[in-house]
Amino acid sequence: MSETRNIVVLGTSFGGLSIAHYLLKHTFPKLQQAKDVQYALHLVDPSDHFWWHIGAPREIVSVKEMKHSDCFVPTMDCFKQYSNFKDSITFHHGTATALDTEARNVSIDKHEGGSETIDYYALVIATGVRSPTPLTTLQGNYTTSQQALEEMNTKLASAREIVISGGGPVGVETAGEIGTHLGGKANITLIAGSDKLLPVLRKSLSDKAQRQLEKIGVQVKFGTKVTGADSTSEEGKTEVQLDNGEKIAADVYIPAFGVQPNTEFLPEKLKGSGEYVATNGKTLRVDAAGPRVYAAGDVSAVDKGGVLNLYSSIPVLGANVSHDLLSEAGLSAGPEKSYVRKDGETQLVPVGPKTGVGAFNGWQMPGFAVSMIKGKDYMLKNMGDITEGKKWVKA
Repeated sequence: MSETRNIVVLGTSFGGLSIAHYLLKHTFPKLQQAKDVQYALHLVDPSDHFWWHIGAPREIVSVKEMKHSDCFVPTMDCFKQYSNFKDSITFHHGTATALDTEARNVSIDKHEGGSETIDYYALVIATGVRSPTPLTTLQGNYTTSQQALEEMNTKLASAREIVISGGGPVGVETAGEIGTHLGGKANITLIAGSDKLLPVLRKSLSDKAQRQLEKIGVQVKFGTKVTGADSTSEEGKTEVQLDNGEKIAADVYIPAFGVQPNTEFLPEKLKGSGEYVATNGKTLRVDAAGPRVYAAGDVSAVDKGGVLNLYSSIPVLGANVSHDLLSEAGLSAGPEKSYVRKDGETQLVPVGPKTGVGAFNGWQMPGFAVSMIKGKDYMLKNMGDITEGKKWVKA
């Protein structure tokens, strides 16, 4: 009787889907040569749909323009192309609640109720990060975000006082979309905790983004942080409290600052700074967890996160997972790879659909280029790179 070795991927967002596609395209076909061993891929996520949440700033103002049917994809639909492995892929709709590195298993609370335990031979932790609101990242099943987006569309239609907190890309993009969409029909305030917008970019580009926002009616408050936001009985308003003692009665308040890694289920020995997974910055292995355990995407904190960095890290991770699995199976394995973090000035930030600011590897990009690459549709045309694994056709 042959042995079954489970490869478990926790998380099916950008990082989890990417490594799953890489393995199915490049590793599983080779593992079929192994004698008396079968390999099974188990995918685990609280949502049974993938969400292209890069487009959240525009979805916040219009789910008619950025349709749910375009931005959300059933997870298992992403794997239809692998007919040879259809019996080897299992999706578990649930949330990881515990990881036992000695027994090498993970406990899952199933979405439909009850729990289960999955043994793993290899494990990839790709649980990602979450923002303060389901408007910008998944918070459980995808329907929570869809409902939040629809409700926000309705609120914005009649809002007169809007507050957005966070001077990073999500805050700037959201303010830009709302300002463009409402066309001066509301007072829009963007709260930035530092003395400039967009910390990754040089000050001249930050200042340019501020001017673009002000041109569409967005007021920026610098050096101020939101300390609380409480619903009031006054016509459904939210009282936004600032650390300077000021209070703003907002019809709409959107927190667009800070993310937290989804690592509550992990043993403390696997966590590093900020509760992110303590990941080897070169091999992308989680050394403290024992053999064949890895981390993918934003939860690993081996770089500043985001899709562009993922495009650089997944080939390294995929090569190292493949090396380990093939070597253990006694098959010919390619060489290991080493990840090199690059922190050059790279960020594209649309301010509405027609302009924005950005840089790529330190080179400033004009507003029309930012619009063409990202602002037009928030790169929705590239979603297949992740959902269908088009980016990983070559190893």
